[in-house]
Amino acid sequence: MNRKPEPRPRGSSRVSRRRLLGTLGAVGLTGAFAGCSSGGRDAARGTDTRAGTPSGSGGPGGDRGPTNYFEQGPTVGVEPVATGLVSPNALVAADGRRFVLDQVGQVYVLGDDGVESTFLDLSDRLVALGQDLPNWIAYDERGLLGLAFHPDFATNRKLYVRYSTPAEDPELDHREILSEFTATADRDGVDTSSERVLLDMPWPRPIHQSGTIEFGPDGYLYGALGDGLNPFNGQDLDNLKGCIVRIDVDGRTGDLPYGIPGDNPLVGVQGRDELYAWGLRNPWKMAFSGDRLILGDVGQATWEEVNVVEKGGNYGWPLKEGFHCHDPQLGTSAEGECVVESARGEPLVDPKLEFPHFDEAGDAVGFAVIGGHVHTGDIDPLRDDYLFGVFTSSFTSPAGRLVAATPRDSGRWPTREVRVEGGLDIQVLSLGQADGDSYVLGTRAALAEDPLTRQEGVVYRLTS
Repeated sequence: MNRKPEPRPRGSSRVSRRRLLGTLGAVGLTGAFAGCSSGGRDAARGTDTRAGTPSGSGGPGGDRGPTNYFEQGPTVGVEPVATGLVSPNALVAADGRRFVLDQVGQVYVLGDDGVESTFLDLSDRLVALGQDLPNWIAYDERGLLGLAFHPDFATNRKLYVRYSTPAEDPELDHREILSEFTATADRDGVDTSSERVLLDMPWPRPIHQSGTIEFGPDGYLYGALGDGLNPFNGQDLDNLKGCIVRIDVDGRTGDLPYGIPGDNPLVGVQGRDELYAWGLRNPWKMAFSGDRLILGDVGQATWEEVNVVEKGGNYGWPLKEGFHCHDPQLGTSAEGECVVESARGEPLVDPKLEFPHFDEAGDAVGFAVIGGHVHTGDIDPLRDDYLFGVFTSSFTSPAGRLVAATPRDSGRWPTREVRVEGGLDIQVLSLGQADGDSYVLGTRAALAEDPLTRQEGVVYRLTS
């Protein structure tokens, strides 16, 4: 564990479809981290994969040169803020501080020179990461997945956490927990005995949990839930999977440990009252920009997408993938005349942008979109752009990408690749923002190197 990685060549990391799929076979994958799949191979084999790992291309340590699918955008620098982590998967700004989540169970406070202190440690409540997984899962998606501080944290000391815990029922893989905790009086740590469980969700498979939680400008808590590896969950409004939920942590409705906002779209009609939007596959990271909630939804067969979430919106999965028709029985996407509404008559909302797993030449563009945020800081070429990531396009070397999209009131958002001076030497796991600065989080360990056993996680701050 934590062995020093061998030096990697500098250069780009684009791989051809044949080489990438060969690598997938070598490491036992049909998919990648946040839920994308190798559509080319699985289509050829006639199988349906719903598994995952986030991905992207265009960094050091690869084969020929970055694919030109995205228009070329500005070049930025990065400086390390914290190293020695395992799998940093969120950066949250609150209480005048920066907090970073490590998937293996810790929340750290970041100082000027890296990790300053441990704020919360839930490692003893997590499932055993990386153990007893099927061979088609390359990166365990379970663990510590989300953190949100109450808008009144400075006075009530409340915070909220999403994590994966063992299940006693042998029919389940684990349980997904959303809990409230109370910080200590000095707010320098968390009283773990203060836990109040809000949601305890049985999870039959070890994948597609999502996990981001965010307070909206309305004061309600929003949570992202993947489809649990069952694509039809996103159209089943009697469960919470494949959806965005919205709850009132300060209220109570009936016997529930939380309140249901009265204007949630399914209050008084068939479906779970907690639901805010649905038709999603594995929404990997979301953030508010003003009153607009933007998320990345990881694709299966061919396409990755970014959506603006609206109340009562149906985002089409598994009837559509990106702007394209999707056959949920075959697990394939194609051009053609698509379903435009659900069985209930709801219009299926198109994403704001999409990108393919492979370009027209058969070279990898990237797998598993990583949702980001609208940049508001001092890097002028990125100001007011939506900055998001792509996990990797190589499973043998770090190959993340950064992309900027220009938000528009209507139509598709144009995209540009954000180049990193010297190359981006990580698989991208998350993005974050604090005091106007943008951060990208990830691991320098390739998927073939069992990243969750190595302290190769890093937090970078973007510079101009």
